[in-house]
Amino acid sequence: MKKVLLAGTALVATALIASPAQAELKLDLGGHFSGYGVYVDEDEAAGTDYDNFVIRKNTEIHFTGETTLDNGLTVGVHVEQDIENQNDNDESYAYFSGGWGRVNFGNEDGAAYLLQVAAPAADSNVDGLRTTIQGYSFDFGTLDYDHAQFGNTPSANINGTVAAAAAVTSPDTSVDRFTYLTPKFNGFQAAASYAPRAELAVGVLNTVSPSSYEDLWEVSARWDGEFEGVGLSFGAGYSTSDATVGLASGAGDAEAWNVGFNLGWNQFSFGGSWLDEENNPVTAFVVGGDVDTTTWVLGAAWDNGPYHVGVSYLDRTDEIAATPDIDSYKTTIGGGYQFGPGMTFRGAVAFGEASNATLLGAGEEGEFTQVTLGTDIQF
Repeated sequence: MKKVLLAGTALVATALIASPAQAELKLDLGGHFSGYGVYVDEDEAAGTDYDNFVIRKNTEIHFTGETTLDNGLTVGVHVEQDIENQNDNDESYAYFSGGWGRVNFGNEDGAAYLLQVAAPAADSNVDGLRTTIQGYSFDFGTLDYDHAQFGNTPSANINGTVAAAAAVTSPDTSVDRFTYLTPKFNGFQAAASYAPRAELAVGVLNTVSPSSYEDLWEVSARWDGEFEGVGLSFGAGYSTSDATVGLASGAGDAEAWNVGFNLGWNQFSFGGSWLDEENNPVTAFVVGGDVDTTTWVLGAAWDNGPYHVGVSYLDRTDEIAATPDIDSYKTTIGGGYQFGPGMTFRGAVAFGEASNATLLGAGEEGEFTQVTLGTDIQF
């Protein structure tokens, strides 16, 4: 009888281990689809022939499960599945929130991005610091300084690939981290993030493998308010990380600053954002040299009911050791029409250039004109 009881107890224990209680989370499905026809006219290097017109998409599916416990604690899990880009899993993290604030745990954008204030855009998919649709490309040879090659990868700058420190400290590189956001008090909110490890993605100034950094810290703050009928938003963030021992000898730490503001009055808005990224990489092109990338954007927009019109100007300078600066700019004019909840038709024209005597030849400038026409559906 004792053996039977022991066997029964073992079976119950095994059943409890094999079938743990499941969290009762309310599951929501969402995401977005951005589809465009993209036409580009640009300067081409000798012997190259780029496509002038392509269809490009940026699609994500979002899964969110959330519940609020009797003690007031909200617990959730969020997963983003990236369809077009190389990484199948874009973000996946758990979050906990209450009157004390919110904690994110997992693969999610850090504090420096989450509270960032962006400038108004002609089309938020086409212009600004985080572009997802663009088509122009310059062949800068050994630097791999290509402008997206009609690709879809989000970029923190005009280039479509992530440069040096941007790969570590920009919002485009999601890594596993802890993030704490304070509750909003009189329009003010602050945040801090920590990641024990941060990968430096390939791109402009490809870093010699192994390309990794550690101890990525981010802090940020933002204030939203109103004065005399004018809506005001101000924000700033700072990121820093240390080069690992395994990184090629001579590599330095990476850090970045971002500052932004936005003013809104009636249907009009105006704002700007500034991003400075500093790094000391060891690359096939620069050994132990400093790389300082400064990007700033100004934008203005008019929104009236379903109609949107906007214009923005982006200026970027890459200061590279022992190499003339790479100067790039882009002006974008565009608009949109909301034909249903979360559904818009969009169109924009962008033009600009990038110049560097070493990479393009003395007195040469890489000029481009880009036309985008498409739809954005948020669901």
